[in-house]
Amino acid sequence: MGTQLQAFESLFRRYRAGLVGFANSIIHNAGDADEIVNDVFLSIWEKRELLQLDESLKNYLFTAVKNRCLNHLKKARLPFSEMPDEVMAVSNDAGALHQMEGREAEMQIQVLIDKLPTKCRQVFLLSRLYELSYKEIAAVMDITPKTVENQIGIALKYLKESLSAYKKA
Repeated sequence: MGTQLQAFESLFRRYRAGLVGFANSIIHNAGDADEIVNDVFLSIWEKRELLQLDESLKNYLFTAVKNRCLNHLKKARLPFSEMPDEVMAVSNDAGALHQMEGREAEMQIQVLIDKLPTKCRQVFLLSRLYELSYKEIAAVMDITPKTVENQIGIALKYLKESLSAYKKA
């Protein structure tokens, strides 16, 4: 029992914050997002005898949270396609000497990310913000890994071109 509890606690500490952010980016309600993630972890704890609590649960966690968020939206009668497009991306790279420039660049990047088409933006954020692999993103979004690769390529090309134009201005 002790080993299971330690593995569960480690899993909880490692993924909870990212899952809450992911859920909040879908339903735009921090309280409900927190509750959904807690429900997913409760479900995992209740099924702990059937599940192996290790790294392979990352994809399961994000898929379970996504599905519960979609169910939540259905109950609230807000279709997934009508979700607000704004999703906050957090940067953790602001250097002390260039803090002001870092904030400006971060704001510009966020504006550009917000301009990406919905699916492209979601794929990009799952990759960069939530650090899911292409295979994991494909499973979560029910698309092929090649589509994930293409969407990441589109996002990176757009961001690179837009930032180049911004720096020249």
